[in-house]
Amino acid sequence: MAWLVVSLSLIVIWVASLCKIFFGGTSNSKAAIIGDGSNTPDKKNVMFVFAHPDDESMFFSPAINYLTSNAYNLHILCLSTGNADGMGNIRKDELHQACAVLKIPLQQLRVLDHPNLQDGFGKVWSVVCSAIYVCPRRGFVH
Repeated sequence: MAWLVVSLSLIVIWVASLCKIFFGGTSNSKAAIIGDGSNTPDKKNVMFVFAHPDDESMFFSPAINYLTSNAYNLHILCLSTGNADGMGNIRKDELHQACAVLKIPLQQLRVLDHPNLQDGFGKVWSVVCSAIYVCPRRGFVH
């Protein structure tokens, strides 16, 4: 009996996925969640905050591609250089290259190298220390 419930659940999920693929383009749910960026004359600002370089590519590139293709103004704040293995400068350069591919202007990228926000296994960052770099009304705090 359990296999029947699991099978029916999988079929329902599969059918729902097919409906989303074929009919999702006519839905307004995208605009309700994020907004499509086309209904306002001014670009909306979005700031991504990452722990270290490569997070933008590994975890957020689909969201970044969606937002840039819909004329959002993206900013990236990277809280460390990713220097756990002594490769911080290389990883920082790779982040610059990724921003070029993702169409994010380099002047809208900021990489921190704060002594209390160093990358490494077992390192615990202070919430207060990382929070002081993010200001919800003005973007980056300088």
